[in-house]
This record gives sequence, structure tokens and C-alpha cells, in this order.
Amino acid sequence: MLNRNLLTSSVSALALTTMLALPPAFAQETSQPPTSQTNEAVNEPVQDEATAQVDERRKKLLDDATRALEETEAAVKALDEGDTQAALDALAVATGKLQSVVARDPALALAPVDVQLLQRDLLGDVETIEAAREEIEDLVGDGRLQEARPLMREFASELVVETTNLPLATYPNALLRATAQIDAGEVEIAKQTLATALGTVVVTEDVIALPVLRAQLLIDAAENALGEDDATAAETEAAGSGSTETESADAASAEDTEPLEPGELVEAARNQLKMAEALGYGGKGDFDELYDNLDELDQKMDAKEDTGGILDTIRESFSRLKERFADTESK
Repeated sequence: MLNRNLLTSSVSALALTTMLALPPAFAQETSQPPTSQTNEAVNEPVQDEATAQVDERRKKLLDDATRALEETEAAVKALDEGDTQAALDALAVATGKLQSVVARDPALALAPVDVQLLQRDLLGDVETIEAAREEIEDLVGDGRLQEARPLMREFASELVVETTNLPLATYPNALLRATAQIDAGEVEIAKQTLATALGTVVVTEDVIALPVLRAQLLIDAAENALGEDDATAAETEAAGSGSTETESADAASAEDTEPLEPGELVEAARNQLKMAEALGYGGKGDFDELYDNLDELDQKMDAKEDTGGILDTIRESFSRLKERFADTESK
């Protein structure tokens, strides 16, 4: 949970995407990140997950709390225009709405009123990320924090779902104080009271590490590709070996647009996990289980053995990893 001074004037889901590049000293090692092709392969499901996360949070927004926020802002505007009666009317509505929220859920501490999505995506491969991390650690170790700041600012690859909340322990009381101050003719003091209330809303953040999400989606893609390979092999065997020259030409021309092979997708997933580890998502040893799982998957694919069991295990390992991340963030 993060307290911020935030004055919000709208209730909407806003997706902000920031493509971050490592500083030239690091980024010059590669003209194009080798992960770009695999990132593109899972770009659509990544965006689907982002949309799903925002939609899920939006379902939890409280209409009455949202209205209370809007009426508070209307009261401030009315006071600025010298219309104290309109301000009192707006505050009466806001107070009533929050009383309704509290009556329905007396234990609720934070009333969600707004959700925003931010995406920060670091452009680089494992080697450049590790080099940047080493530089950051050296600068921090030497106490050169201001030099480390610009590097730290770009050292992330994540989806951040921000939820703005009204603190029910303090916000309703602030509205009542402002109402009393307006009644007493203390308009300027009432303005300050409302400004303070609006400026101390609580913003909570849920962070989803993009490399971990991409790794999971790449394994899903590998599973789909394995199924398609099995189906294609069966069709080929049933059809026999008598392909025409036209079919051979079509197959050759399709090579340039062929999707990644299952083995390539698994290797890309392993690379994404290494990126997550280099970026500091998770602690030492958090990824060992998945690395072992992926090694076993490679062995089964090479031996053309059934991969269903190990793919189930990998899904369970991803679930456990996410649970560890969630436990760490909540502490």
C-alpha cells in the first residue's frame, strides 16, 4: 500500500504504456533485443491479461464512493465561485453516499473509486539488464544515489494496476468538518480541509512482472504448438508421402512465416525467467523449480515422450511462484 498526494478528477481506467530503453552505455550492445520476436508472439495475450486485470478491479469500484469524490470536487468548485449553498448541497450528497458505503460494509477501510493501468517495458536482453544491474549496485554501494536514480527509474518490466481509494477512517469526517466550517463562515478554512481530504487518498498498487507473465504465456504457446505438431504428424502419416510440386513450393514459401517451434518457445520462456531474476522480481532460488521443470520439458520433447504431466507441473510451479510474489508484496 502506498500513500500519495493525489488529486483525481475522473473515474476511468486509463492504460499508459511506457517503453523503456536502457541507457546507451548498456543498450549499444544489441541493436535489437533478441527477445523482441518472442515478445511479439505473446503480445496479444499480454494485453488481454492487462485488460482482464483492469476489468476485474473496475468491478470492485464503489459507485457511492465515486459519487462522493465527484461531489467533493463539485463543492470545492462551488466555494471557488462563491456559492456556499451549492457547496453545502454537494457535501450533503457526498456525506450521505459515504454513510451508505459504511453501512453496507462497516469493516471496509478503503473505498475504491478509480483504477489505472500502467505498463513499463524495458528494452534489452539478459546480458544488458545484468550489466545495468551491476552498475546500479556499484553506484548505490558507493553512495552515489543520484547517479543511480535514472537507471533505477528504467529498471522495470511490469504491469502496474493502480487503484485509488477513499480512506473511510478520515475522509467522511473531513467532509463533516468542512460543512461545519462553511456554516460558520470559514470558507477559506473549509477549502483547505477539502483540499487536504482530496490530497490524501490512498493508492494501492498490484504489480505483475511482465517477464514472468510472458514466460507463462510462452509455455502455453509451446503446449499449443506441441498439440498442433501431433495433429500435423497424424495427418501427414494418413495422407502418405505423395505431395505435389505445388504443395512443396507452398511449404517452402511458408517457411519465412512459420511460427516458433516448441523448443524455441521453451527456450524463450527460460530467457524471460532469467530477465525476471536479473530485474529483481523474486529472490534467490525462486526460479529454480521452474528452471528444473523446463529442463525436464526439453528432455521429454527431445525424446518425443508425452509432455502432459510436466506441463501440468509447470503450471503449478507458476502458481506457486505468483503466490510467493504476492506474499512478499503484502509484507
